[in-house]
Amino acid sequence: MLGLRVALNLEIEINNEPLAIYGARERVFMVKRRGESMRHVMMKLLSYLLFYHERLEIEASASQHYKPDLVRFDLRGEPVQWVDCGQTSLAKLDKISRKNRQTYIDIMKASPGELAAYKLQADTRLNKPERVRYWSASERLIERLGEVLGGRHTIHATITPGYEHIYILVDSEVSLDAPIVWMGTAESPERERAREREELARSELTGVSFMTE
Repeated sequence: MLGLRVALNLEIEINNEPLAIYGARERVFMVKRRGESMRHVMMKLLSYLLFYHERLEIEASASQHYKPDLVRFDLRGEPVQWVDCGQTSLAKLDKISRKNRQTYIDIMKASPGELAAYKLQADTRLNKPERVRYWSASERLIERLGEVLGGRHTIHATITPGYEHIYILVDSEVSLDAPIVWMGTAESPERERAREREELARSELTGVSFMTE
């Protein structure tokens, strides 16, 4: 599979309880390019499910030296969330965090063990880790998704409160699930999204836009 190009056409329904999102529907197109692993594509898909937002984009340019795997921009076109999956060097992470001082950076790894080892190194390298979050589910979930998906599919995903677990149903036939692991001192996506909603509500009352969401 490593050398082959694979296109995915996914009709997705998401219930993300931490973010108070229920029944969101999106059609997502993803491509595993030559030289890209299916594992990397599946980590991008998992990130999309965990962090779903109507403005979250896959493989969009942030007009910087590095390109995120997923990114979400504010109304001014500045990145407010940057997602990097798989092999992210510590030098790259440090440069991204220094360049994007108002951006939440989410690092997705394939397994909790890999995640813990990476965070341990990152904690000694980063100057300001306050906006970096580290994520994983289970390596088996990533592998099974890669085995099941290829072409057109329907996916129903549920993330339970507190980001404790993810349940995925593919084509109403294949049921997958895994606990979610996340680490870091940064504000959780749940709290971040709640704060943004509060700011939006205040802006609507006062007529002032906070320009973040």
